[in-house]
Amino acid sequence: MWKWHLPDIYKKAYGFDIDSNLFFTNTMVLIDIFENGKRTTIEISQKDYDRLNSQIKEGKKYRYVNNDPEQSMVNFRGSGFKWAIFDALDNNRIWPSYYKYVEAHRRAAPRSDITARWHPREELKDTNKEIIIYKFTKDIRKDLLKSMQKRLKYSDIDRNLLKDTDFLIETYLNNNYYAPCSNEEYLKTIGMTLKDSMSDRKNAAFEHSVLSAKKVFEGYYWSDFFTKEEIFMGFSDDTKSNIDGLHKHIYTKDTGLMRKYPEVKFRIYDTGEPMMPVKISYKNN
Repeated sequence: MWKWHLPDIYKKAYGFDIDSNLFFTNTMVLIDIFENGKRTTIEISQKDYDRLNSQIKEGKKYRYVNNDPEQSMVNFRGSGFKWAIFDALDNNRIWPSYYKYVEAHRRAAPRSDITARWHPREELKDTNKEIIIYKFTKDIRKDLLKSMQKRLKYSDIDRNLLKDTDFLIETYLNNNYYAPCSNEEYLKTIGMTLKDSMSDRKNAAFEHSVLSAKKVFEGYYWSDFFTKEEIFMGFSDDTKSNIDGLHKHIYTKDTGLMRKYPEVKFRIYDTGEPMMPVKISYKNN
């Protein structure tokens, strides 16, 4: 048994919604608009969607296409995810959570991407890999590699692999959790379907990401890591219904995640107002 305790900065796990939380992509939202007694379907940007969100839910002048959020988000089920993300990065269309995203990479911390998008998990992972290789600075990559070396030196691997850049990056990617919450194949793995609300889907995905992060820490260090240590698990999202749903999922008396996993200290960040993000921390005592 190890006698020392891991510093808090190395005990963090990170979770992120993608659109309007990490990046503003050029993927458009379809919305029905009522004017002069007629209904017209138009495309609006994610920024405009966020601005009109309360009116869309009210359903008077604006509403989801045929009152169905899935039909409004059909473009988020198409191809071109990587290029949409690259375009957002190239044009500096990033959101405050992006800096935490970079921090997670620098520390080689377990990370989850929990998105309403449809794209397969491998596509999310491959895009993450290309961000690391082609979009991050050399300094960020250098920090990621050094952090992976520090974490893996306690694990039972060939020491020569600690010098292998490809191995370190691939191991980091494999330690992350990718959750496309409109992908039916993924939803089957967490017991959800498209009929469930997006909030419920994201709640289920978040809990699975907690289990994934715990497994990673046990692999980084030692199998009974959580007999002596705790971790901090955060998640940020810009959609109020998702934040409210996750708050309930974490805090509910007796059955909430904070009671179910007392070794995890939860934090959620509401980035719906980007200049004033709201942080909620939970204490188990």
